[in-house]
Amino acid sequence: MHKVEICQAITPLIGWDTVNSGPAQWSFGIPDSHLLPDIQGLITNPSFPLTRERLTSMPNLVVVSSYGVGYDYIDVEAASELGILVTHTPHAVTQATAELGLTLVLALMRHIVIHDRAVRQESNSPHPMLSHHAILAHDASSQTVGLVGYGRIGQRLGQLLDAVGFQVLYTRAHGPLADHPGYRDLHSLLEEADIVVLALPLTPDTRHVLNSSTIKLMKPTAQIVNIGRGPCIDERALVDGLQTQQIAGAALDVFEFEPRVSKALLHMPQVILSPHVGTLTKETRIEMTRDAVSNILAALDGCDQNAVNAQYWTRRPH
Repeated sequence: MHKVEICQAITPLIGWDTVNSGPAQWSFGIPDSHLLPDIQGLITNPSFPLTRERLTSMPNLVVVSSYGVGYDYIDVEAASELGILVTHTPHAVTQATAELGLTLVLALMRHIVIHDRAVRQESNSPHPMLSHHAILAHDASSQTVGLVGYGRIGQRLGQLLDAVGFQVLYTRAHGPLADHPGYRDLHSLLEEADIVVLALPLTPDTRHVLNSSTIKLMKPTAQIVNIGRGPCIDERALVDGLQTQQIAGAALDVFEFEPRVSKALLHMPQVILSPHVGTLTKETRIEMTRDAVSNILAALDGCDQNAVNAQYWTRRPH
C-alpha cells in the first residue's frame, strides 16, 4: 500500500488515539508538492482546496474525505473524471452545528452580546445594570424562526427550537416533507420569520440566496443567522441591510470571503461574529476523525462510504 497522507489544518486530529487507522502509513500536515504523487488517501479541509490542477498532480489518489459536511472547496467534477472518490462526514456534525444555531438564535433574541459589552463598558458607573433594562427582548413563544435549508442540521435545529418554544417554519429545494408541518416557499418564509437561519451547503443555487432583493422581503425587526456557508449571503447586501435598518441584526459563524471578515461587520454592535466553530466540540471532532479515517480505509478496500460521487467512481489500478 502506498503512503496515505492526512492533510489537515488541525494537527493532530482530535481523537486520533482512539481510531483504528488500519495498515496504512499516515502522515499529518500539508504535504510537500513532491509527496503529492504518492498519496492514495487524503483527509482535507478548506485550508487545502482540491482544484483540478492539484488533483491532477496526484495520480495515485483513490479517495478524498472532507473533514466536515461541506465539500465546496473540492472540484468534484474533476475528481469524478479522474476516478477519485469524494467523501465527507455528514453525520458527525449534525448535533454540534444545530446546537450552535440554537445558541446564536437565543443570543440575538436576548441581546446577550450587547448586554455583555454594556456591563464591561459601564462597570464603573453608579448603576451599570439599570441603564440597559430598557432594551426589551422577546419570549421564544412569541417568535417565529424560519429555517432556510432542512437537511440533517436544519431538522435537528428545528427540533431544538421547537423544544424551547419557538414557532418553526422551513423551506427546502424539494418542497415540503409529509411529516414536517411549517413548510413555506422562500419568499413567504422571509416575510413571516422573526429570525432567519441559513443551514445550507454552498451550490450554484444557494450562492447569494440572501441578497438585496430577498433581504428587502424581511421585517425591519428580523435578524439573520448563518451556520451554513458564507457565500449563501451576499455580504455587501447584508451590510447595506443592517446599515439602512432593513433588518435588525445578524449572527454569523461563516463569511462570504472567509477567513476575511467585512470591516463594516466588525463595527456593528447588533452583529454577533464567530470564527466557523459549528463543529468545534471535542465529541464532534472525535467522531469526525473516526468517520473520515473510516471513509479512507473503506475506499482503499473498495467501498464507497459517505460518498458524494459514487456513481462516477472507478478505482485506479495500481
